[in-house]
Amino acid sequence: MLADEPKRDRKADAAQARKIETPEDAKRLLLNILGGGAARADSDDRRGPNDRSDPRRRRDGSRPSYRPSFEEVGRTQQDRDRAVSIIVDRFQGRAPQAAPSGSGYRERRIFETTETQRRTQFYDGNRRVIRYSSMQEIPPIIVASQELNRVQLLPHAQSTYRVMPQAAQQERYQNDIPASYTTGDAYAVSYSVDPDSAISTDAILFRQGSTDFADAYSYDLVIDMANAMKAPALANDTFVIEGHASAEGDYGQNLQLSQERAERISRELVYHGVSAERLMPVGYGEAEASSPADANEASRSLDRRVVVFRMR
Repeated sequence: MLADEPKRDRKADAAQARKIETPEDAKRLLLNILGGGAARADSDDRRGPNDRSDPRRRRDGSRPSYRPSFEEVGRTQQDRDRAVSIIVDRFQGRAPQAAPSGSGYRERRIFETTETQRRTQFYDGNRRVIRYSSMQEIPPIIVASQELNRVQLLPHAQSTYRVMPQAAQQERYQNDIPASYTTGDAYAVSYSVDPDSAISTDAILFRQGSTDFADAYSYDLVIDMANAMKAPALANDTFVIEGHASAEGDYGQNLQLSQERAERISRELVYHGVSAERLMPVGYGEAEASSPADANEASRSLDRRVVVFRMR
């Protein structure tokens, strides 16, 4: 289950996005990309540690129930329940509790919020903005989200959301947005979130250059997030799943990889019972990386994070 399904044909998705004429067309593309027809409603099933059934596929092609064992992830049911409770509180804008004493590093990181506020740029108090060098670079799922009135998509020249002044940019971020993302045929996509609802974690890890989860703990934490989103108090809410990358490598490639990783997380949320229509994955690449490409690995790893907001 850590390995991703075969990659989607993004050119075919883009062609389908260009044909969108109605909200139903947009929803159809959303479901095609994120799934939803066979999403499980019982995602919190308790698989025993000796259960070694095939976690990938049944003979009929469907995916069987699967959650890593406690031994695989080094967590207890209490850890899982506590994480779900705190994520629900955070999505509702309530301040998170302090991480329990004795918790491991990765378990503590799911409670992190201070760094999110410091690294995250909001416009008009609650709007998030991501830029693309051309219409062709905009992910199909973002095009579909525009038809569903979740995002505003404008040529950058017409957008009021400008890149912050260079001095302020360098104070917060250690890399520059390439000029091609703010001039010429560039586009700006913006959407509204509740800044106080942010969940940020660098504990969901992927294999290098891949959409495969690096370990069972990462997968387990995504299931916690799914269970939180299914809480009755959040039943009518939609969420944006943001993927962020560190600054090393090509800007455009980082943007695409972070989008694909955000979509991978969203597909797993759908598989574990969250409606695809409640999710919008967005990749930010290195746009909000706080450490330069030549920083030490410990610093750069903090920029490879997942941030989830409740949308307004």
